[in-house]
Amino acid sequence: MPELLLNAQERQQIEALVASDAPKTVKRRGQLLLLLDDGQPTKQAADAVGITPGRARHWRGLFRSKGMDIFPSTELIDQPEDAPAVNLLPSSQEPVVFEADVQIEATPTVPQEGPVTLKTPGVEADDLLSEAGRKVLCYHFYQMLMHEEGTRLGEDIEELHDMRVATRRMRAAFEVFADAYTTKSLKKLLKDLRLTGRALGKVRDLDVFIEKARLYAERLPEEKRTDLEPLLSSWGQERESAREEMVKYLDSTKYEDFKQEYSEFLNTPFAGARQMPQDTLAPRRVREIAPVLIYSRLAAVRAFDSILEDATIEQFHALRIEFKKLRYTVEFFREVLGEEARSVINDFKTIQDHLGDLNDAQVATQILRDYLTKWDEQQSVLPVSQRKSPEAVLSYLLHNYLERERLMKTFHDKWKRFNQPEFQHRLALAVSAL
Repeated sequence: MPELLLNAQERQQIEALVASDAPKTVKRRGQLLLLLDDGQPTKQAADAVGITPGRARHWRGLFRSKGMDIFPSTELIDQPEDAPAVNLLPSSQEPVVFEADVQIEATPTVPQEGPVTLKTPGVEADDLLSEAGRKVLCYHFYQMLMHEEGTRLGEDIEELHDMRVATRRMRAAFEVFADAYTTKSLKKLLKDLRLTGRALGKVRDLDVFIEKARLYAERLPEEKRTDLEPLLSSWGQERESAREEMVKYLDSTKYEDFKQEYSEFLNTPFAGARQMPQDTLAPRRVREIAPVLIYSRLAAVRAFDSILEDATIEQFHALRIEFKKLRYTVEFFREVLGEEARSVINDFKTIQDHLGDLNDAQVATQILRDYLTKWDEQQSVLPVSQRKSPEAVLSYLLHNYLERERLMKTFHDKWKRFNQPEFQHRLALAVSAL
């Protein structure tokens, strides 16, 4: 019979929390503990609540050491999930509005109803491209802000993941909608957005490497499971240092100024939009331009077909980037596309995940080689009798090389599914709704 994780009082408190209006991340944490207490295997419990097994092990271990302290205070739990403390406009309580079809000199009416909750971007087929882009950017800016506090706290690494994803989607949106704006209007915003993404990225990358190494270690024979601890400890120290730098940036005046400038851009209809003479007839609306944007991204991806048989790891990385751009472009216009877009996006995600795992394995081989170089330098100054064997790290390096090889060889099946008439037909049906 499995060992109980919770006592009766803890279980009652967590059941009440799960049934409350607590934030999703908090409820998910509680649901996980209830499932583990019921005796479900870690992976099965993790899958049920939508997190990785590594993250499930993290919360189980943290609960065993800290108990109910892993949950926020009652005041935080009682806050509705869809009403984060931070607004899109840092200096006001006004929600964002979009007036895509009003005259440039018009002043939009902003209702005084408190912070906005953006459940979707709200893109419409008749939107001007500049204002559709503003909606998409606004939606992902809201996502970034919504996960900022959780990223600062550092209790749930998924908060950092979601915040970083939001910055990446905004960078992709800047590229997709770039022709609708002047270069000057976007230059500084994009520069600051990249700076924010880099501040988040190093910590997130280390989270991924640490979790994958731990999963690998857990599959080893019991007597070897601690052999990677020196590596994990080294990465853990790097992560703490990177996290300090990240929080320092998030607390900086530069980051606050970026949010303020970005908010002003998003809340000003037609700000930065390219102007055309009144008598110029050219495509300007989503229904006219979105098909071209989607198919140009598709063409960039399909161009790799001729080189995949002999592709280098660098070319696979370039393909991953192009797939990401294609997926994001379709996602940005999802609301105005046909229902087939959902399955198309899921197919994109499957391929992108495969290429992402390949990229992770490649980067892991690079940082493990760097680690072994430093290992040699550190061991060389010790007496021979005190020098440790790098066998565990070498074995993990070999594992990543083999994983990289496997993912390159099995990519053909993923590509075959994508590069066939049936998939192209579904994409065409999705776009034809415009």
